[in-house]
Amino acid sequence: MSLCKINHTFALNFITLIMKTHFLLPNQFKKIGWLLFIPSIIIGSYLLFSDFDFDSHFEVTVFAFITDTILSDTKYFTFIENGILDEILVVLIILGALLIGFSKTKNEDEFISKIRYESLVWATYLNFGLMLLSTLLIYGFPYFDVLIINIFAMLLFFIIRFHFMIYKLNKSISDDE
Repeated sequence: MSLCKINHTFALNFITLIMKTHFLLPNQFKKIGWLLFIPSIIIGSYLLFSDFDFDSHFEVTVFAFITDTILSDTKYFTFIENGILDEILVVLIILGALLIGFSKTKNEDEFISKIRYESLVWATYLNFGLMLLSTLLIYGFPYFDVLIINIFAMLLFFIIRFHFMIYKLNKSISDDE
């Protein structure tokens, strides 16, 4: 009987521990995220909207699962020559945004977790609402730009709303004092 109680108690404590884990990164990662995100988003936005030819810079041989160009057949599992500047910028923007959005705040508590959750849901609704409008109102190559921007949009909306709500919370706390 006592072995059963010990096993049951251990199982309940283990389940409670798992449920309380938020899967957030330590707060120090937020600074690294900002250092990656800010310069990458500025450079990437400038180059995207200036009709910059990404493929002619930083050309290297890379492995491709699938590749297709206008004048050639589709190839699978091959090595190609590719300008990787756009891939580098995309990786840096996404990594930076993930580090910013999913690193703990200095005073992470249940209310901050609630704000984080609500901001993520809000960003999802906003992102897909804008995608629906874009699908109905934007055509041709400009729609391709919308798809590229959409890669980062949800994370960006989340970061903006989450930090705005934290700012409002801190402002209301300081106003009360």
